[in-house]
Amino acid sequence: MKLRYLIALLGASLGSHGVSAAAPLKVCLLEHNAPYSDRAANSGFDLATANAVAVRLSRPLEVVWVANEEKITEIEDSDFPTQRLRKGACDVLFSVPGPARDSLRDMPTLALGKPYYGAAFELYGKTDEQRHEVRDLRAAPVAIQAATVAAFALHLVGAQPKTFFSPAQALAALAKGEVELALLWGPTASYQLTQHPAPGFGPVTHYVPPAALAWNEHLATREADAPLREALDTALAALMADGSLQKMATQNGLRIHPPFARTYTLGEMNNLR
Repeated sequence: MKLRYLIALLGASLGSHGVSAAAPLKVCLLEHNAPYSDRAANSGFDLATANAVAVRLSRPLEVVWVANEEKITEIEDSDFPTQRLRKGACDVLFSVPGPARDSLRDMPTLALGKPYYGAAFELYGKTDEQRHEVRDLRAAPVAIQAATVAAFALHLVGAQPKTFFSPAQALAALAKGEVELALLWGPTASYQLTQHPAPGFGPVTHYVPPAALAWNEHLATREADAPLREALDTALAALMADGSLQKMATQNGLRIHPPFARTYTLGEMNNLR
């Protein structure tokens, strides 16, 4: 009896001194945004990253699912739930492209963390394809997705872009021989290849994305949450350093890079000429 009394007394004492469980890390994720997040499948690269970061911070994870159109998004789309973040519904967003002047335009109360991986438009073709630079595509019929900067890049190098409405359609045209190559947003196109393999086709060997077609990805928090942002940056850097981030990307079908030294600007695009 005395032992139980002492245990209860100790618990009450700890509680009275403010010892409590860590607050959950709240992350906003889109419901239909494979390969980044998929509520129905409870999967995705951003979800896996959020879980890994929460473990490193010793905080439980709380996912705030945000309804969105059931479509694969591209770099130019603006369906990031930044308003939810701004209003305090969550603490952090993942995989937000920089720079902040574009992705966080007119939202001065939000801020980006350090880049933790890079993503780019990748070149896809036959496994024995020898052309591995965008400049090599002059006069070549190349599949692109509608409304992406890939069209502008191909125009500058004198290629013959053929437009499709999704990476899946573009890759299907490549497999059928309707085009020679495809220049597509790497994370979603590579995910499509994992879902619908095309034997004999894949990312072109030795292709290195030019800066004009590359972006760095960041986390986003409220500007005032500087200590949290620093802790998250540290956790993500550790995940990149030990290979965990790349492993999670591969498991979810993404093609990612270490952060790029240079990324998209109009000046870099003009360098393709």
